[in-house]
Amino acid sequence: MFALFPAQALSSFGLGTATEALIISRDAGITLIGLGIINWLARNATGSPLRALLWGNIFILVVDSAVNVWEIASGLIPVAAAASFVIPIVLVFVLVMGLRSAARAGT
Repeated sequence: MFALFPAQALSSFGLGTATEALIISRDAGITLIGLGIINWLARNATGSPLRALLWGNIFILVVDSAVNVWEIASGLIPVAAAASFVIPIVLVFVLVMGLRSAARAGT
């Protein structure tokens, strides 16, 4: 969404669409697509590569959420954007479960 339709994606969070914001949004969208490709291609990973992928994804989601909380608390983005935390929280839970499963399996 951010890569192809940055103005619409930003406006859904109540944010303006300055040129600089559009550029950053497109870059972030392309980065997310790249991470998705890495995750998809490594979907059969086991052992250390699996743990590295899971921890990397967990780090991205947790730190991004922490930054978003700070932005909301600082008034940089509207409080209505807090609803967007549901998906990262669910994803972190799923990734942690995968990490625990991998540890139990000894991979």
